[in-house]
Formats: sequence, structure tokens, C-alpha cells
Amino acid sequence: MRRVFVDTSGWYPLLFSGSSRQLEMAKLARVPDTRFVTSTYVLDELVALMLSRGHHSLAGRTGLYIRSAREVRLEHPDAAEEAKAWRLFLDRPDKMYSLTDCLSFVIMRRLGISEVIATDDHFRQEGFTVLP
Repeated sequence: MRRVFVDTSGWYPLLFSGSSRQLEMAKLARVPDTRFVTSTYVLDELVALMLSRGHHSLAGRTGLYIRSAREVRLEHPDAAEEAKAWRLFLDRPDKMYSLTDCLSFVIMRRLGISEVIATDDHFRQEGFTVLP
């Protein structure tokens, strides 16, 4: 089974029909035997993004979907992973990584995931394969 991490920048165009990249992202979501992995930090960032754009109802539906869908594994980082992510954040002063990005890198490495659905270069800069 293929596991792909989904970043905030991947979830938003996948779920929000007003996005210009929705069709491209939706194709990735329909690949057989693919399971998606994300984190509570990504979910928090996604909900905050939707709220900032005035989409409370959509944020609620999105959260319910991510928290309950069989094809989505929601990772809950522990204190050790959060500390590792914080160290990574401090070790990359030349990058514009968010703490959520750093935690995603830590989780992906722990789970052996090399592919991510995202629209920014942060994951590529850390050596991951960015889809699409």
C-alpha cells in the first residue's frame, strides 16, 4: 500500500472547490491502494486557513472528514517528536519552514514516507518527492 503525506497546501486545493488546482489534486486522491497520512498540526493549520477565509462550515466538515476517513491516518505527535521538530526548526535558519512543516518532516521520516501532496518547495528542500 502506498502512503502519501498530505500537507496543508495539499489539503486545501483537494477539498476546496474554488481552488484552481482541485482537479489535479483530486486525481492523486483517486489512485488505488493509496492511503493518506497527515498530522494534527496540519489539521490545525488547515482549519485556521479556512477560518481566515470565512469558511467555518467547510472547516468543520473538513475536520470531520480527516478525523474519520478510513483512507486518512491522522498522526498525533508526542512530546519527543515535537522536540525533534523544534530542533529541526532551529537548525534551519536559512529556510522559511514552519514548525508544522518541521513536524511533518519528522513524522514522514519516522514512517518511511517519501511522497507528499503539497504546493510549496519546503518538502522538496528536505529531500521528499512532492506531488503532483
